[in-house]
Amino acid sequence: MSNIKTFSSCTSDLKNIREFVEHACHDFPFSDAKVNEIVLAVDEACANVIRHGYHMSSKGCLEIEISSNDQHALFVIKDVCSQITDKQLIPKENDLCKPGGLGLCLIHYVAETVRLIPHKGEGNWLELTVKFE
Repeated sequence: MSNIKTFSSCTSDLKNIREFVEHACHDFPFSDAKVNEIVLAVDEACANVIRHGYHMSSKGCLEIEISSNDQHALFVIKDVCSQITDKQLIPKENDLCKPGGLGLCLIHYVAETVRLIPHKGEGNWLELTVKFE
């Protein structure tokens, strides 16, 4: 089973992204608390794309594909921004008094793996793998 949906890079579409992810998560064996964590992690990843990839322009798009295998749910966020590197996905040591950087920490806390998926073409494909409970 695979759910795929495309969203605009307008920040107001983050609400629709959260609802899409939450609805899809109910097909998987996750607790309500884990669903909330996943929704927040995907929201943070998409917000980062909008902020840092599209520079707050609402003219871009994000495609989210949600699927599963026997042990994991897979969340792939696709954009058409300038390509990033794996190094940019590594959370920095954070000073909680300074803004920024906590989103990546959250994403890595929730997902078992966070990786860029190589593909042909422009943009980035970010995969979050979350193990079933």
